[in-house]
Amino acid sequence: MSAPARRDLRARRTSRVQLRFLAAQAAVLDLAIAVGAVAAWPIYRSVSFIVLVVVAAAAGHAIAAAGLRWRWNGWWLAAATLGAYVVLGLPIAAPSMLGSLPQALQGFRGVLTAPVTGWKDLLTLDLPLGSYQTTLAPALLVFLAVPVAALSLAWRGGRLWPLAVAATLLPTVFGVAFGATALQAPLVLGPLVIPREAIVGMAAVVAALVAVVWRTLSDRRRAIATAAAATGIRSGGRPLRGLAGRVATAAGMVAAAVVIAGVAAPGALAGQPREVLRSDVDPRLELAAALSPLGQYRASFADDRFDQTLFRVEAPEAADRVRLATLPFYDGRFARVVDPDAAPGDPRTAFSRVPSALVAPSGTAVGTAQISIEAYDGVWMPTIGSVTSLDFVAGDAAALADGFYYNAETSAAVQLGEPGLSAGAAYRHEAAVAASSAALASLEPARTGPSLADELVPPSLIAWVDAQEASTGGPALETLIERLRARGFLSHALTVDEANPPSWMSDLGDYAFQPSRAGHSTDRIEQLFADLLTRQNEVGGDDDALLVAGIGDDEQFAVAAMMIADRLGFDARIVVGARLDSRDETLSTCADGDCTAGDLAAWIEVRGSDATWVPVDVTPQHAVFPSPDVQQRQDPKIPTDVRQEQAETVLPADANPSDGGQRPDDDTTATGDLTALWTALRVGGLSLLAVLLLFGPFALIVLVKLLRRRARRSADDPVERFTGGWQEFVDAAIDHGRPAPRSHTRQELATAYGATPNAVQLATWADRSVFDVTAPDASESERFWELVDAERSRFDEGLGWWARVRARVSLRSLLHREHSAGPRKRMPRTRRDR
Repeated sequence: MSAPARRDLRARRTSRVQLRFLAAQAAVLDLAIAVGAVAAWPIYRSVSFIVLVVVAAAAGHAIAAAGLRWRWNGWWLAAATLGAYVVLGLPIAAPSMLGSLPQALQGFRGVLTAPVTGWKDLLTLDLPLGSYQTTLAPALLVFLAVPVAALSLAWRGGRLWPLAVAATLLPTVFGVAFGATALQAPLVLGPLVIPREAIVGMAAVVAALVAVVWRTLSDRRRAIATAAAATGIRSGGRPLRGLAGRVATAAGMVAAAVVIAGVAAPGALAGQPREVLRSDVDPRLELAAALSPLGQYRASFADDRFDQTLFRVEAPEAADRVRLATLPFYDGRFARVVDPDAAPGDPRTAFSRVPSALVAPSGTAVGTAQISIEAYDGVWMPTIGSVTSLDFVAGDAAALADGFYYNAETSAAVQLGEPGLSAGAAYRHEAAVAASSAALASLEPARTGPSLADELVPPSLIAWVDAQEASTGGPALETLIERLRARGFLSHALTVDEANPPSWMSDLGDYAFQPSRAGHSTDRIEQLFADLLTRQNEVGGDDDALLVAGIGDDEQFAVAAMMIADRLGFDARIVVGARLDSRDETLSTCADGDCTAGDLAAWIEVRGSDATWVPVDVTPQHAVFPSPDVQQRQDPKIPTDVRQEQAETVLPADANPSDGGQRPDDDTTATGDLTALWTALRVGGLSLLAVLLLFGPFALIVLVKLLRRRARRSADDPVERFTGGWQEFVDAAIDHGRPAPRSHTRQELATAYGATPNAVQLATWADRSVFDVTAPDASESERFWELVDAERSRFDEGLGWWARVRARVSLRSLLHREHSAGPRKRMPRTRRDR
């Protein structure tokens, strides 16, 4: 065979060996990345995530291969990766936002900002995320950048290849850090109960060890092959027995780790929460400072709002109520949606965003409900039953989706987006509605005593409950609620114009007005039950028609019923909403799904020993008027002679529908609107952050080089100024693409870098500063640095602007490890005869 043919054969063999090495290296690293994909699967649980991992891995391999083929530096690799992320972002990371051009533009913007702001969504949304908006963008960034970095480091060899293995563990860290706070169901293998998180962690470690061992053995084989080709000496292979022993030892260690984890982990983790990033993130929803929706209840019955259609509802057949807000907290002044003093883990305060779908409660049937907003503009979103998924179909869908938060424990939703719910907005959601409701009398108490503090419950309520001599449990609660409603009287105002009655009075038909103070504080409930108890003590008996005395509306009676249920040992909460249907014809309902302000109502939900909440209406009756003698007040014992000409008529104060529902420390009138300022600051801050992320690394490199140059030029020792100047000359050459020195002398480097008189002079003076007996003086060092600046300018000659900028931000001189031809320090001088 001729020499050219042999060379061609060796080249083909070398190429095949190189391709096998690249493929095998990619395979072992892909194994570790695949473990990371398994770790991140619980975050999304969507086919879109699988597609994303496959596409991102393919793009990452292509970019790494292109970088290897054309010898791209780190900046070109980063630019190619960023370009692939931008191109793939919308179709791969935001497939749900391709429905329309506005949504696509919103999705594209979300993909661009996801590297900075997208991580917040991963921590504030309920899992799984599915393909909700742009929540897949952080995963795309991880599973695209990791293969590019890992393969580029591993394929190019060098001492940095272990960093490639470390990089492949980042997807696993991503999956664990942004995962759920609760552990997944463990894997049961006979007597072993192994947490799935432990399996994923062990698999990641094993995959990393496989990659390290394979690369170590591969490098050893290639080194032996190179030595054999150079010397002709063939080394004997290691006995298979030794290799089998090492494999058996490694397998035994892994098996022991699995057994230990299966035995020890369940006991060690029992009752312990899973500490992840999500554990420390609490989306603050500005609901604690909002007015109580129950305190705003009476404002709906003003004439200018009473007949307004707030929203239209198309609900499943089994649905009979629309929920606006659930109020599980009471502090003696207001019933609230969120308690500022509640424990962080209280599920009643856990409002979060719903990315994909929630599990329907047991015993419910799922149907589709659609709600169209008319004159409603509150933060409390109308919903039907328990929401399992929700999509906005009209209005600013993207902004509304961002502002939608839901509490699965209370089945309540809020809208905190800008501008929020307004006319024209509409949404469709899957509603899980109970097919039937349990009878109130069939419930068993969940506790043996009340949960409300004694100072929150008025003594008159306790006395009234005791005076009823009701039984216990569900029958007692049903009896007490029925008597409370029958002995109460409906009134929505403190004063009215008898000549021009309000709309709510006209709607009640034959109705005689009775004044009723607003509010639902403990003092207001105390007055309600004091009137009921006084009337019962005066009249006696159990005829409800003769015992009507409590004047109020749903605001007071809902709180009163909640206190009664709590005192009997039941869990109870207040709900504000509207009725779609009711067996009680005296109660207002939404006609044909059109819910007006006058249709708003409040009721309570009661839960016994099981997990089912039973709705209970509490609206008082309005057909039987209170007996006149109840309202009669005794004349003073000592009459007072009132002079008519000096008497002044004092009108009662206007009733505040919210009973001072605003917090004492709230000063909404004195505080200016800072929305524009905060918006400008937020936009400015995000813009500055984007500029820092884009240009900060480059500025940091330039700053480091500037500080290095200044330290070299201002060194105290003249020798260090010369050697530092020479190294500055070498670094400038390296940054401009010249080869890095290895074992060259300074004169050889000066020749290699252009052989100009200045370069030769630099090499001569640098050698003199180290080896000559006479120390250089300061004037020579200044001239030396002038030559360095001149050589730097020479390297820039003929280069375009972009090439000069690339040299300034090049990392080659910072990463280069100098192998100089002489020692850095000046050699000690010895006297010699001249």
